[in-house]
Amino acid sequence: MDVRVESESRYLRRAKSVYSARRRRDAAAGIGGLFGEPAWDILLDVYIAQKSRREIQVSSVCIEAGVPSTTILRWLTRLELEGLIYRASDNVDGRRRYVRLTDAGTALMTRVLDTINIGD
Repeated sequence: MDVRVESESRYLRRAKSVYSARRRRDAAAGIGGLFGEPAWDILLDVYIAQKSRREIQVSSVCIEAGVPSTTILRWLTRLELEGLIYRASDNVDGRRRYVRLTDAGTALMTRVLDTINIGD
């Protein structure tokens, strides 16, 4: 197997594992938003979608995070200003917008996931 493909696969497994653990932790706490890290949740959500070759709509970003959509929208704006994500319009339905990682966002996620030894 190509080393790059194996590496990509390892990072996707790590991202899914971290995301799943965060959701289980939040559910166990039973208090919505107690462990809030919206930026990390967004980046994980978008990273997993992209690496799984799925598009993720703005309205669907971190729906499981249990935080108000206004909070998610504020963080999307911040992440966009940081150059980590961008929003793209749907070619068929102009009302629909997708969130994608920039090259810098992908590089950041790769760096961070490389330091997390989980899900391997």
